[in-house]
Amino acid sequence: MPHKHVGIFGTWDLNFWTPPEELFKSKLEKNPIHPFTETSPDRFEVSLRSPWLWISSICLLATFFGTVAYYATNPLDQFLTYFVMGFMACAYSTFVYSDVRRIVLDTTRNEYEFHTGNRLVYRGHIHNVYIRLVGQKSGAGDTYYKIVLNGFHLEEQALTSSSIRRHKLEKLGRKLATRLNLNYFDFVDESVKHVVRHRCPYASPDQSVESLSQLA
Repeated sequence: MPHKHVGIFGTWDLNFWTPPEELFKSKLEKNPIHPFTETSPDRFEVSLRSPWLWISSICLLATFFGTVAYYATNPLDQFLTYFVMGFMACAYSTFVYSDVRRIVLDTTRNEYEFHTGNRLVYRGHIHNVYIRLVGQKSGAGDTYYKIVLNGFHLEEQALTSSSIRRHKLEKLGRKLATRLNLNYFDFVDESVKHVVRHRCPYASPDQSVESLSQLA
């Protein structure tokens, strides 16, 4: 079975009519391990684009048109060099983020892998990858939450857009972590709602707890 390929805007949709938690719930009803696909027993994969790709692409277009506009309306001088340097920096950034990111979870071997393009960036123990509820306060004082997939040497991937309905997102995030056999962390560092299924196999019990606290 081919693994799931998620587009440039990540694993959540720009849907202004459906609340994020309902959209996420609908996706999990269609695919209980969304955004992953089970490619073999207890092996889950997802391919996606970096969330920075669209930002660098927009900057690339902006610097390109800015360079053209400056060249067309001004005599050649040192300021044009800054536009060209900005364009080149954005072009390089777009190139770096253009590779498809692939995450592989092997729960039989308790390992995960992170690939960019055809290059293996990191392979490690599964305790270092997790599902988490993250929260951020708005200027109005409300806290907005989202579910993310993150880990050591991973690029954080938002699985939902932001919502004020913490408890609904929390319930869905815990379900997904259970199905993928991953650790789940609450949005605060110390919480009774953490679900730790895997601990560092190379550390003493005290070191393992401290490591999980820092990762969360």
